[in-house]
Amino acid sequence: MSILFYDDSPVFGGHEVMSLLGLEAVLADSPHHVRFLASSANEKLCEKVTALTARHPQLVLEKVDWQSSKLEALRNRLQPSRVTKLAARFREINPSLVVAIQGNIEHSSLSLLAARRAGIRCASYIPVPHSNAEMGAKLGALRDFFCSHVFKLPDSFITITDEMARLLKAQGATVPIHIVYNGVDTTRFHPGDASAACDELGLPPDKTRIGVIGRIEFRQKQQHLLVEAVSADASLVRTCHLVFAGDGPDREELKTMLRQRGVDGTVLPWCDPARLYQALDALAIPSRYEGLPLVMLEALSSGTTVLGSDRDGMKDLLPADRRFEPNSTSALTAAINRFIANGKSSPPPSLVARVRETMSLTSFSRDFSKTVFSLMP
Repeated sequence: MSILFYDDSPVFGGHEVMSLLGLEAVLADSPHHVRFLASSANEKLCEKVTALTARHPQLVLEKVDWQSSKLEALRNRLQPSRVTKLAARFREINPSLVVAIQGNIEHSSLSLLAARRAGIRCASYIPVPHSNAEMGAKLGALRDFFCSHVFKLPDSFITITDEMARLLKAQGATVPIHIVYNGVDTTRFHPGDASAACDELGLPPDKTRIGVIGRIEFRQKQQHLLVEAVSADASLVRTCHLVFAGDGPDREELKTMLRQRGVDGTVLPWCDPARLYQALDALAIPSRYEGLPLVMLEALSSGTTVLGSDRDGMKDLLPADRRFEPNSTSALTAAINRFIANGKSSPPPSLVARVRETMSLTSFSRDFSKTVFSLMP
C-alpha cells in the first residue's frame, strides 16, 4: 500500500505549511511508501519535501514540469492530454490513495481528474472552498462556471472548519467531508508581559494597540478597513495605535493612508509574531475571506483578543461580540468601541483552552494522519 500527495501550485503558502506538517505525521505513523508530486516551479516546497526525505526514507519526491494557473479548470478541458498523461503516471505509481493539496478548488484540480481517470481513490485537502467571484478574482464568474464539476470529483474532502464544510456542500459536494483543524505551536504562542513586549517593539503602552498580521494586500486581507474604521471615530483616533506586520503589494499605500487620515500606527516588517501578540490588546481580522487563519489561533493561544469578520473560521470560533459584519467599516468601528467599553477584556478562558488543547500542532498531526489512513481502501 502507498500514498501519493500532489501539489502543482507554484506558490508556497500557509496551506503548504500545514500540508507538510500533515505529511510528516503520516510518515511518522506508518512505514507505507509515500510519493510527493510537486511542481518544480515551487522551489520552496521542493526544498522542504527534499529535507523530509532525509529523515523518512519511505518518502520520494517527484518533480513535475507544470503548474496550476488561473482558469485551470478550463485549461484541463481544452487540453485533455494533460489528464491522460498524469493518469498514466498515476497508474504506473499505483497508489492506494491520492491526496490532492488544494489551496482552492483550481489548484491541483488536474490530479482529481487524473485519479478519476485512473480509477484511484482521491481525497481533496482544501481550506478555502469559496467561489472565485466571492474572493474577488478576475473573471471570477467564468472560472466558477468551469470549476463547478470539480467539486464532484474527489471521493472525500478534508477541510478545516464546520463553516468550510458547509461551503463545500453549497458548492455541490456530496461525498464525506472530514474536518481537521489547523494547529499552532502552543509552546511558542503563550501569554507574556505586554509592557516588555511593547518596549521591545517600540509600541506605545498607553494606547489601545490593535494589529493585523499577514500579507499587506487590501483585496483579501483588507487592512484598509481597520484604518477607515478608526479614522471614522475621533475618540478612536486619539486612543488607538494600529500595528501592521508583514510585506505585500499595498504596504506603501497603507503607510500613506495612515498619514493622510491622521491615524497613529506602525508598519513593521515581518517580525516574531509571538512577541507582537503579547504586545497587542487585540488582533483584527477584517478579511474578505479566510479559512481557519493561523494568526487567529496563534493570538488566542497567546491570550490575545481577536476581532474578526463574521464569516469562515472566525464565525466558527469567536464569540458573537468579537465578530462584526464583513466588509463594513461602521461595523468594525462599533466592534472596537464595544471592546474598549468592556474594558479590553481577554478572550474567554474556555476559548483559549479549546485552542491550546484541540488546535495544537500535536492535535493537528494526530488528526490529519488518522484521517488520511481512514480514507485508504
